[in-house]
Amino acid sequence: MRVYEEESWVVLEVEDTGIGMEPKAAEGLFEAFRQESEGVSWEYQGTGLGLAVTREAVEQMGGSVEVETEKGEGSCFTVRLPQAREKA
Repeated sequence: MRVYEEESWVVLEVEDTGIGMEPKAAEGLFEAFRQESEGVSWEYQGTGLGLAVTREAVEQMGGSVEVETEKGEGSCFTVRLPQAREKA
């Protein structure tokens, strides 16, 4: 996990060296109830809501969420939020 400033953004990166996924599968990860493994071959627990809720909350704050992933190599999720302004 890394947190740093980048221009006018605060950036949070969460990276793992887990199973990763095909980059094409990552396109739908931020949709509600979506997972890489679906249907009768469903392998993983969870509702598929966590990333959809995260993206919605981050976008409501004016930020963004991205993922970079590679099957067998892991994933890196990056959240960018605008820096808070000082109150006058």
